Amino acid sequence: MRWFAFFLGVFYVDFLFHSSGAKAFGFEAETLPERLWALFFVLVMTLAFYYITLRFFPPSFFHGVIFASGFFASFDVVVIHWVFQLHRLTDGPEANIIEPVLVVIGIIMMFYALKKENKLNADK
Repeated sequence: MRWFAFFLGVFYVDFLFHSSGAKAFGFEAETLPERLWALFFVLVMTLAFYYITLRFFPPSFFHGVIFASGFFASFDVVVIHWVFQLHRLTDGPEANIIEPVLVVIGIIMMFYALKKENKLNADK
């Protein structure tokens, strides 16, 4: 079940974070506010997915989704965005602020998921 949660989280995050361009309901996001609203929409959808996994699945599944999301967010930004410079989170200068924050949040998510899963296993 843990591997399923890991791969589900990776594929979901990959789906949300890797479109050919920032789109908000089919409209091209060209200005700063449009790009931020597109990212906000993705954030809301991601939080809704986290809520569904928390509410309707076992705790290990939720921890796996959180860990996979954190790993993928951190690893993708560092390796794909910064090292190989294949693409950026957005095409604007706001990516220089948002991407480091995303890396930190991703690392925090991984540690949170590991801590909660270890505590869950210790209680059994």
